[in-house]
Amino acid sequence: MPMQEKTGIVLAPYGTLFPPALATYDQIKRAYELEFPGLPVRLAFTSRLMRKRLLEKEGICIQSLLAALAELHDLGMESVAVQSLQIVPGGEFHQVAALVQGLKDSRRQAFSRLETGLPLLSDLPDCRRVSSLLPSLWSGAASNANAADNITDEKPPREFSLQGPEKEAVLLVGHGTGHPADALYSLMAQILKREHRNVFLGTIEGFSGLEDLLPELKGCGAKVVRLLPFLLVAGRHAENDIAGRSPESWKSTLEREGFEVAADLRGLGESPEIVSLFLEHTRNALQKMENR
Repeated sequence: MPMQEKTGIVLAPYGTLFPPALATYDQIKRAYELEFPGLPVRLAFTSRLMRKRLLEKEGICIQSLLAALAELHDLGMESVAVQSLQIVPGGEFHQVAALVQGLKDSRRQAFSRLETGLPLLSDLPDCRRVSSLLPSLWSGAASNANAADNITDEKPPREFSLQGPEKEAVLLVGHGTGHPADALYSLMAQILKREHRNVFLGTIEGFSGLEDLLPELKGCGAKVVRLLPFLLVAGRHAENDIAGRSPESWKSTLEREGFEVAADLRGLGESPEIVSLFLEHTRNALQKMENR
């Protein structure tokens, strides 16, 4: 979208220490550079702890949001869209939004325009769009589920079909939050139930948890459960909490309950279709700035 002012974009996820997850952020950044040619795009981790540990353990320096904004200012940018890479507008998103609003309200404004792009799920239309795109993830899960380092399943790959004679279920696992925005996970789960067969959504730290979902999984008659992260990147939660070998992991718990379990540990950020929804939110933020 053309703008008269010099405009930049900052991508603002929480952050990660896992190299494969870092690669996903790089893919998203490249998608933005292709979508918005000529606009500088910067990646900034909102978590100070993630930035600190990544520098100490891997020698990789990722900017803070303020540092990324300062760099764009030094490059002569007059307008900046800060795109949240959160799943729901929880605490992390509101910290980003508050920082942006504080800069907008400052008497010494560094930019003439600042705007925040909304997370993946911000309202009912967002949830419906995501629901329409998710089948492309689980339809391709079988071909990736047994790839090296992607799964703890030692059995040969099977064709994954929710319509097959041996009933299978998809269980999407999100992070969850104590923020009221956790309600969006419940909304998303209800839409999935209405629009798809044997597809469930639970969260690690919110509602519904695995214990809440077990009766539904058993009630649907599924013998096989395929776990997929409902996370932008497959980091610590995917490796440990979802598919880890510990007795507390979702995979171990489901196996104790008698299910055959396979886990595909690709994050949502590896799906071009999902990334396109973030791009749409950024276009909306840029349009909002242009209309002011």
